[in-house]
Amino acid sequence: MVTTFTNKLGTVADAFEMFESDGKSLRVSFENDRLNEIRQAQSSGISIRAVKDGKIGFSYSSKPDETDTVAQAALRMAPYGKAYDYDFASQAKSEHTRPFDPECGKLNPDKLVTICNHVKDTMKAIDAEALVDISIGGGIGKSRIVTSNEQDCSEEESSFSYSVSLRLVEEGNFVQNYRFGVANEVIPEEDILAAAKEVAEEFQIARKNAPLAKGTYPVLFAPSALGDILMPINVGVNGSTIEKKTSRFVDALGEQLFDERLTLIDDPFHESGPSGGLYDGEGVPTQKRAIIEKGVVNGFQHTLSTAKRCGHEPTGNAQRSVSSLPSPGGHNLVMAAGEDDLAEMMKKAEGGLYISQMLGTFTSNFLAGQVSGNISLGFVIKDSVRIGRVKNCALNVNAFDLLKSNIVAISKKREWVGSRYLPWLLVEGVPISAR
Repeated sequence: MVTTFTNKLGTVADAFEMFESDGKSLRVSFENDRLNEIRQAQSSGISIRAVKDGKIGFSYSSKPDETDTVAQAALRMAPYGKAYDYDFASQAKSEHTRPFDPECGKLNPDKLVTICNHVKDTMKAIDAEALVDISIGGGIGKSRIVTSNEQDCSEEESSFSYSVSLRLVEEGNFVQNYRFGVANEVIPEEDILAAAKEVAEEFQIARKNAPLAKGTYPVLFAPSALGDILMPINVGVNGSTIEKKTSRFVDALGEQLFDERLTLIDDPFHESGPSGGLYDGEGVPTQKRAIIEKGVVNGFQHTLSTAKRCGHEPTGNAQRSVSSLPSPGGHNLVMAAGEDDLAEMMKKAEGGLYISQMLGTFTSNFLAGQVSGNISLGFVIKDSVRIGRVKNCALNVNAFDLLKSNIVAISKKREWVGSRYLPWLLVEGVPISAR
């Protein structure tokens, strides 16, 4: 059926790309200690990019059987679209495999509710006053991309995720912390309970306030906060900013801009990574690539169009949904481990801060390397332990400078934070504002 349709589309369009997806999911959530929602969802759709007279038209529908209607709409939109100055994906097969857990599509709502209750009880046993929010769920999906350049690729995906949070509002004090996990297989209940226990134990420390004066301090970033510090690099290697020449890295390939201990790898094939894939959103086979290698800018993340316009080879980094056009993005971001024990790093950070969570960094000027925001969960370090939470503190740093000249230590230990596998990072000379 698809072959017949694409042959027909090929007679009226100069070039085309068809993207199909289908998936189902189940999620259970608790809010304020109580069951809030059980949501089951089934989604499907089709989108088509069609080229006519050198312009690209785009259309989509949530009904996969409306291929003719979507194709006609895409052709009608073509005169108003962007120039087709690149080629849709050509025939190529990925040499890799992707983890797939069918159990993610067989989740039982009663079992998920039971797990949520166990999590709630575990956290309430440690702090009965705090309010608990929990979300657990997963699903499976499949996608297919067919192009006029003879690419026809498909793959299945599975996902499972959870988030746990404790929250307490007291007079003059608001405390909240959380953990979340994402995987391509069902996460065992004991792992979720272990994360919940860590949250509750950290929450006990956070309920104690520790004074901190304005000044310059050593800061130990946990993986959950390190992602904010790496955002300027993520933005800088994005093909859109390279194409617009707004990235600091435009002419920096091969240059050593960071500490030689810093290596960042875009890895779609990591066995534990939740954001893997054999093909990107345009049907281009994905690649494992270092974007920063021993401090040297090594590569960018492109769609077919940004690669062509920048004079680079495609990298397999197009991301999309049925209703959106492809845009550059990463897969699993893996930072190389260091050589330092976390306990030793806590000693080196004496008198400084341990930061777990930042707030509001999305307003930063990442293109300039700036990362600024409130420290929503940060602790004073004394005698190699976290003694209490700081209030009303913020930081404003240039991540490019910080990651070039201020790194003290990188931990051997790493943790997944969403699709990022990151260590703990100790840096010196961080200005902290306080009031």
